[in-house]
Amino acid sequence: MARQRTAGSTPSWQPAVRPRGTRRPAGHRQWHAPRIRAPRLHAPAISVPQIDARWRRVLAAAIVAGLLAVGGVWLYNSPVLEVHSVKVQGTSALPADYVRAVAALDGESIVRPDFAGARERLLALPLVKEVHISRDFPRGASIKVIERAPWGVWLAGSQPYVIDDEGVVLGLPVPQNVPLIVQTDPPAEPLAAGSRVDFGAVDVAHRLVATAEQTVGHTVTALEFSQANGLTVAFGDLHVLFGDAIDYEYKVAALSGVLDQAAADGRTVSRVDLRFGDRVAVQYGG
Repeated sequence: MARQRTAGSTPSWQPAVRPRGTRRPAGHRQWHAPRIRAPRLHAPAISVPQIDARWRRVLAAAIVAGLLAVGGVWLYNSPVLEVHSVKVQGTSALPADYVRAVAALDGESIVRPDFAGARERLLALPLVKEVHISRDFPRGASIKVIERAPWGVWLAGSQPYVIDDEGVVLGLPVPQNVPLIVQTDPPAEPLAAGSRVDFGAVDVAHRLVATAEQTVGHTVTALEFSQANGLTVAFGDLHVLFGDAIDYEYKVAALSGVLDQAAADGRTVSRVDLRFGDRVAVQYGG
């Protein structure tokens, strides 16, 4: 039975009562979860500012290199570095516009233009003997053409062909007052512009027409060619078989010697065969 408190009396002991819901059974301890601390990682001492500065420089260099590469590719393929003008010099029979079209350099890159291809295309033209192509800065090209000049006419059958001094058929109209070489045997096939007739025969004829009067004392009056005999040159009534251009100087010297000896002997030479080296065959007239 609880004791009654009287005025002025000392309070007696009373048991403490916990608030509802916070009581725990007698004899049990309150449980607390243990604290777990994460381990501390100690990084090695590295100078972060130095690493950052080095990588920044590498990255900047890579960006600059990439921009230069992209810009170079764009510039190489852009119209800025294309050939915009092509000058043609040295043409007479060939129209300059035709030469320019065959060269096909307009629009080519001025850095690496295909000059070799253009030169090959131009040399394929029958009238072109030589061609030189160079850059014409800042954005142009220059073409210098050396044309083949008509020297004579090669008559095969009844068909005349205009040729130069190398025997190249030019496909031009027949000029007046030029040397005529007559092929006495029928040609194997018709000749086209760019074809070449017998070079040795044309070479001998070209030399003799220019120098015979000084070297042998006679003027060339006719020129004939056959596959069997090569070139035969007529000096009036004198016919000389030269054959080809091999040993040309020796043949001219031998002919001059034969004519000088015949004049000293008072004889007339009608035919000389120079085709077999030092075995010169001479036929005298009446």
